[in-house]
Amino acid sequence: MKDKKKILIGLFAIILVVAAFIVLYYWDQGRKYIKTEDARIEGHIVTVSPLISGRITSLKVQEGDMVNAGETIGWQETGTMATSAGINTNSLNAVGSMAVGKAEITAPISGQVIKMSVEPGQLVSPGQSLAVIADTEDLYVSANIEETSVKKIKPGQEVEITIDALDNKKVMGKVEEIGKATTSTFS
Repeated sequence: MKDKKKILIGLFAIILVVAAFIVLYYWDQGRKYIKTEDARIEGHIVTVSPLISGRITSLKVQEGDMVNAGETIGWQETGTMATSAGINTNSLNAVGSMAVGKAEITAPISGQVIKMSVEPGQLVSPGQSLAVIADTEDLYVSANIEETSVKKIKPGQEVEITIDALDNKKVMGKVEEIGKATTSTFS
């Protein structure tokens, strides 16, 4: 019976020591590190829109393609614009040449096409979104941190980022800026 009691006391002591280490570990992590699941990778995003009204005749790109600034991503028909405006397409001069030049749709920035909003044959007009391109060379992480932890963060501070989409790969970065508004400001 005494041996059984000693074994139980020994097991209890081991469990107590392990529990103490676990508590100390999480307390130390909470004191030294700030963690959040409320973060996203962002970048400069530009919407591609036509300069004139017309029908999309063809597209050279699809979602996921990489493009360079100024690269042709598609063409649109200009005859629709001229005839709908009551202009004789045979008598177009320099102004007509400009309209024909605008039939080419080009990428305003280099990056990745992340959304295509039109198909060939579709009628489009200025301001309408044809595609969205993201500059993938200048990505950043935008993270929402609890207000009670913000005072612990300083510009220039090194950070470790874990990216779920890359099998939890860890990358190092630094704090560039701290926003002045809370998340609720934008909701």
